[in-house]
Amino acid sequence: MTRLRHRPALDVRVEIRGELPREDAEYARARALDTATALGPDAHALRLRLTRVRDRSVTRSALAQADVELAGVGPVRVQLATRTPQESVDLVLGTLAGRAVRLREQGDIGFAVTYESAYRPQFAFRPLAQRRIARHKAVALARRTPGQATRELLALDRRFQLFVDLATGRDSLVQRGRPGGVVEPCAAGTDALPPLDLAEAARRLWLTGRPFLGHTDPGDGRIRVLYRRYDGHYGLIEPVSGSRIGAGTLVERD
Repeated sequence: MTRLRHRPALDVRVEIRGELPREDAEYARARALDTATALGPDAHALRLRLTRVRDRSVTRSALAQADVELAGVGPVRVQLATRTPQESVDLVLGTLAGRAVRLREQGDIGFAVTYESAYRPQFAFRPLAQRRIARHKAVALARRTPGQATRELLALDRRFQLFVDLATGRDSLVQRGRPGGVVEPCAAGTDALPPLDLAEAARRLWLTGRPFLGHTDPGDGRIRVLYRRYDGHYGLIEPVSGSRIGAGTLVERD
């Protein structure tokens, strides 16, 4: 007698933030389920978050974030924004599926990110006097080679990735360059990550208009990152010892 093996029920979750028409929410759920099915049995979980931004300074107000856990690959994540919810859903899930295929077949996603400038989520305008550190994240940095950290940076669609260099034991950072550019690692305490107090880090971040600023804490000599949130405020990321929280390189963006 031959027994058929059935795949367990797909773990697909869709979160809607803000007011959206019912048909847009139903469309997002249907497309998420279709994508998870198409990714095959090694896709353990798929999450889709669709947010409608109500700030008038943001023209691409439909923000979609999708992530999936793939056996043998790890987490894959994409975050994009367009003018309409259904367009954002299609774009983010299509990009996620494309990345998953390349990671499974080639082990990387390459540096040619053609949508980088056109669909990257926008920062809401907020006067400088009103900005504050709205979120403080503590992370335990995993030990990685620069190559491993770069692979995670790209797979998780982040602008930067923090890690402890496996060879040197120093807090380090890899960041995305321009499309097609090389990602170079930087270590805490070097000229690339100078010691700065938070006031000076915030001043430089404002002056340069960059999305984040990596620097060294002058108190303990460890790396930290001050970054711009999409709501116009700032966020701060600092490392802690592995005994305080679970080890890992997870650095979620707001």
